[in-house]
Amino acid sequence: MNKKIFSRISAAVMAAAIMAGQAIVACAYGDVQLDCTNAIESDNWTQSIQFNYNNDDPDDLKSFDATRMTDQSVITVTYDILETYETDSPTGFPVELIFQSWSSPDTPMVKSDGGVWAKVVPAVLDEEHNTESFNYADIVAAYGSDNFEKVDAVLFGSTNDAKIKVKSVTITNCNDQGSHWVDPSIAEQAKEAQEKEKEAQKKNIIGIIIGIIAGVAVAVGVIWFIISSKSREAFDVSTGEFVDKKDAR
Repeated sequence: MNKKIFSRISAAVMAAAIMAGQAIVACAYGDVQLDCTNAIESDNWTQSIQFNYNNDDPDDLKSFDATRMTDQSVITVTYDILETYETDSPTGFPVELIFQSWSSPDTPMVKSDGGVWAKVVPAVLDEEHNTESFNYADIVAAYGSDNFEKVDAVLFGSTNDAKIKVKSVTITNCNDQGSHWVDPSIAEQAKEAQEKEKEAQKKNIIGIIIGIIAGVAVAVGVIWFIISSKSREAFDVSTGEFVDKKDAR
């Protein structure tokens, strides 16, 4: 009997631990809502909006680091359809996702100039709400690799089906930080700039300290002069003024 009770308690504890672990993993990821205020109207295979990687500010919502994505990530875009077109070869969807690199990434899709222009077909099309969703696996297949450290830009463009304007972009299940590749020359320049800034700050601090010391020295000198002057004077009751002690004798 005791063994059965113990077994049930152990099973309950293990189940609770598993659920807690899943909750922790779930909380480790978050959704990213990108800033689409720069979106423009586009049609005939042009782009409505582009999110470049921003090394200076990776958290800028007008940019995106694709290495933040996980295998559970889904990219969802909403858009306005401004005009539809009759075409001999319609794609069946008005918006396409593009993963672009110009940094010679390690993928079979790279061109001789070191660039990649990977077009992704939506996995889900909701025509009623003008929404498309792109799965992680489809992005990997189009890009040729799941290593996104050299993805320089994520773009949303129009096909030949319609004129559109992107309204919103949401990327689910993202890590808080990415691990994007940085050109060594740029990294070295950034390091040198930081060192120069630190040196300038150091000089400013030294200058401030010297200024404070000089100010204190001047103040002490003035006080000493006043005290010394007063010590050489005596108060003349008849005139009501301080006079030199030598003259008061």
